[in-house]
Amino acid sequence: MDDFGNELPALTAQQVNERFDKGSERMAAIERELGKTRQELHELKQQLTDLLEFFGAMKGAFKVFHWLGLLARPMAAIVALGVALAAAWNAARGGVYPK
Repeated sequence: MDDFGNELPALTAQQVNERFDKGSERMAAIERELGKTRQELHELKQQLTDLLEFFGAMKGAFKVFHWLGLLARPMAAIVALGVALAAAWNAARGGVYPK
């Protein structure tokens, strides 16, 4: 009888050994799958690490782009002033444009 009072069939030693063998095969298959799963998790962890490193680098790149954006407006004004002065100088000299 089992712990719940149910009648269990009488098993021979050969039947018990067969059940143990099947259990061992099942356990070996589970362990193989577990090994594959561990390898896949390790690869996923590496990919996530690389992705987080990429996002960290992009965060730094966006800071640089922000700084360049802050410099762009004053630099555009300086360039526009330079072009205006060059045009005024050219007009003052006679306004001859090369062909």
